[in-house]
Amino acid sequence: MIQEFGAEYAYDNHFEPHEPAEGDYVLHYSPAGCLARVTHVGRADADAGDSGEVMELPRLADYPRRPGSVTYLFCLGEERFFLALDERVLVPAGFAYESVNWLRRAEPQHLLFAAATGSQLDRWYRANRFCGRCGAQMELAPRSREVVCPECASIVYPKICPGVICAVTSCQGDDEKIVLTRYAGRTTALWALVAGFTEIGEPLEDTVRREVMEEVGLSVKNLRFYKSQPWSFTDTLLVGFWCEVDGDPTIAVDHSELKEARWFSRSEIPLERTGDRASLTGEMIERFRLMGRAAWE
Repeated sequence: MIQEFGAEYAYDNHFEPHEPAEGDYVLHYSPAGCLARVTHVGRADADAGDSGEVMELPRLADYPRRPGSVTYLFCLGEERFFLALDERVLVPAGFAYESVNWLRRAEPQHLLFAAATGSQLDRWYRANRFCGRCGAQMELAPRSREVVCPECASIVYPKICPGVICAVTSCQGDDEKIVLTRYAGRTTALWALVAGFTEIGEPLEDTVRREVMEEVGLSVKNLRFYKSQPWSFTDTLLVGFWCEVDGDPTIAVDHSELKEARWFSRSEIPLERTGDRASLTGEMIERFRLMGRAAWE
């Protein structure tokens, strides 16, 4: 998955009021995407996942003029990453703004993770320039990662939205099947699992039951946690669950959200996710294709 790379790039998000050195990464974002240099850029379709083969992110030394407002983000191993908060910067030679979604297959993976995670924090900083309570301009906290209102002392922390990925299965003897869905309104949507955001006051297990019922009209039982994943593309912390259909297996598709949904046996599962090293969805689908029920037992 996107956050899984070599131990030499261990993620450390402890905030410190560092100042960037010439060799440190300084990320910048615009409505067009992340400032990056890639060897190849594919179609502008996030679902296609065909994008930069090799990517580079700018270091402070690459900028013709030092950005005026910079804050520390995180470390990946010995590499330090900062965010330029300037509305505009002088673009380094050879770099351009590329959609972060385009870069999902880019190498090296730790820089893809940095670009995605940095974009989540950039969106949060930009969305909280002014206090939602009194309208005053927010300020960066000096020694921790939050923004603070100097007028009314309101504090805002980074936005994280919990959501679930649900692998709905039916396993009776050798007859092992899984529900795959495709979203509506996407011309090249890949097959995926049922997914959705957790509502206020709702445990994650109830999110699974609600989303499965809403999207495909199925009741489920025997929920089992698999693993979690930060998915910065949508400010989400995803939690993966395996579950089994409970009762009638007839699917009733919510066409306002899904283009289609159906049961797949292991041999029928499309191979389009075999090269997906970024997403929890892809990992769970491929795990079921290869292992069936043993994927969670």
